[in-house]
Amino acid sequence: MTSNQFNPKEALFFASCPRGTEDLLKEEAIELGLSPIVKTGGVGFKTDVKKAIKFIFHSRLASRVFMEVGYFFIKKEDDIYHEAKKIGWSDYMTTNDTFKINTLFDRDTKKRFHNSIYLSQKLKDALVDHQRDHFGKRSNVETTKPTHSFLQRIETKGKSSKVMVYLDLCGMPLDKRGYRDSSVHQAPLRENLAAAILKSADYTKKDKFFDPMSGSGTLLVEAVMIAADIAPSFIQLKNVKKPYNFTRHKWFRDLDLMDWYMKEVEKIVANSRSKIEKLKEGKFFCNDIENDNIKLIKKHLRKCFGRVDFVTFFNEDFLKMAAYPKANFIVMNPPYGKRLGQSESIKSLYHNIGETLKNQCQNSRAFIFTIKDDLHKEIRLKTSRKTPFFNGDLECRLFEYQIES
Repeated sequence: MTSNQFNPKEALFFASCPRGTEDLLKEEAIELGLSPIVKTGGVGFKTDVKKAIKFIFHSRLASRVFMEVGYFFIKKEDDIYHEAKKIGWSDYMTTNDTFKINTLFDRDTKKRFHNSIYLSQKLKDALVDHQRDHFGKRSNVETTKPTHSFLQRIETKGKSSKVMVYLDLCGMPLDKRGYRDSSVHQAPLRENLAAAILKSADYTKKDKFFDPMSGSGTLLVEAVMIAADIAPSFIQLKNVKKPYNFTRHKWFRDLDLMDWYMKEVEKIVANSRSKIEKLKEGKFFCNDIENDNIKLIKKHLRKCFGRVDFVTFFNEDFLKMAAYPKANFIVMNPPYGKRLGQSESIKSLYHNIGETLKNQCQNSRAFIFTIKDDLHKEIRLKTSRKTPFFNGDLECRLFEYQIES
């Protein structure tokens, strides 16, 4: 049994991310002052708790951040109970807290242990029996809004399986920035996937951004936040102040971090508001053929930035625009066909996108995010780079084209 004795100066963390963006998340973590290691589904790193909290504030690509509370090796399912009872659960929670447990395992583990629910039950039994042994009472399970969410990850190599137990610090996924009403749009990109696309495309504040098929405007909003260096946590912190589960955790209270935390929140909100005031027109161009989408995009922009005057809007068919903006960075996520149930006409759309880029968008870098199939061949432009991604379960590619005069 190897269990982590909680050390706030050298705690272990795991940041999850959309499948296929692990290397991009590693780059971001390095930029934020960490020393990450790429793992399946994210990156791991060791740091002090304040730096981990700052990472939560500033990561555009992470989905969640977990603190590792212990790990051990097992050969059979019942080993989980005996080993997990040795974890110092009281470092992280009290018997007045509530909790839930999810279990994830790799393919090799699935061959050995078939039922993730049973494995979660074993960890739950270990936790509550540990509490009973030490305090005479136990925490209750709460599946909807627990104070503590634990993740049990199991990886198998050879004859033994490694069990890693993590505490979710976020509660709410970090990609839910707080500006978007995704229920009113058919196929929106997750916010951190949009940010990963822009990072992969080397988008910077020097670029003039244009999304010809903006949909709900996720790529646009993420581009504005990147260009203006506005923290992705800004909206949540502005509205809620304490949106993260870790502010309710015992270790956070024991370290008396609330005053420091609130000062960091105030700093982020003030800095972001200052940067929003400096946004100027001429850098961001947005088009969508649907007027309702333009209204939705403006709603998202107002919710995020409180203004829309720095964006130039078009409500036209991209293939037939009266005038095209002079943008050097073009990115779009056109319909895939499969997801939206469209027919063979999608091939004609992709062909016409290629023709429009070639004839109307010269001297630019153009990026098209679409599924991995033969659709991109209809564009008939030379691909300078293609980067693999996943949009949910759909395997996708980001295709880059250098559009010259």
